Amino acid sequence: MRFIPLTPARLVEELAAWIRTTVLPSAVRPSLGTAGAPGGTVIGFDGPAEVGATDLADQVGEVLRSSGCPVVRASTTWWWRPSALRLELGRHDLDMLMTGWVDSEALTRELIGPVREGLPHLTRLRDPVSDRSVRQQYSPGRPGAVLLLDGPFLFAAGLQLDAVVGLEVGRGALGRALPPDRAWWAAGFERYRDEYEPLGKWDVVLAYDHPSAPAAAGLVGEGAGRR
Repeated sequence: MRFIPLTPARLVEELAAWIRTTVLPSAVRPSLGTAGAPGGTVIGFDGPAEVGATDLADQVGEVLRSSGCPVVRASTTWWWRPSALRLELGRHDLDMLMTGWVDSEALTRELIGPVREGLPHLTRLRDPVSDRSVRQQYSPGRPGAVLLLDGPFLFAAGLQLDAVVGLEVGRGALGRALPPDRAWWAAGFERYRDEYEPLGKWDVVLAYDHPSAPAAAGLVGEGAGRR
């Protein structure tokens, strides 16, 4: 795996270009209606907000929008189950963290599926801080929309994704980034690497210990969308 150093701005531009020129042409999208308009595409940014996954997806989304691409942004954090369900096996249960915190069924039913079909959708279900449902209005569907979905443990959630950008962060950098109440997540990321082997599944791998000096593999002059 060959990593190419990039400036943060160049990384954002290259990711947006990769989505436009590689992921979208290769994604299997349904045809909508009699006009045959393309359905939506779902691209994951696999990593926690604390190391920069959310900010990076936001920036890529802005570049895509500026080029005329209809973009939907969402984070799995806003699709957590109620705390009573997330924590029913204990506050530090790693199995639940990886596979039980995100309500994958609701996320697929209310966001991923509708975006693929060009239908109205929700981008948020539950406030992760207040643990209350978000009374969000449905956003109108748009043909050919690109959903950029960020969050940790994406492969463990069993979501249907067309391509995934992975943020690879070392143990030390991850430990510094996680707040004290989530320090136990570090063990979850170790489990995730061992059990789900995301490094071999990510379409683009970002060395992201230092977001001000990232490097990318599978992006510049190479790489392909998930088929």
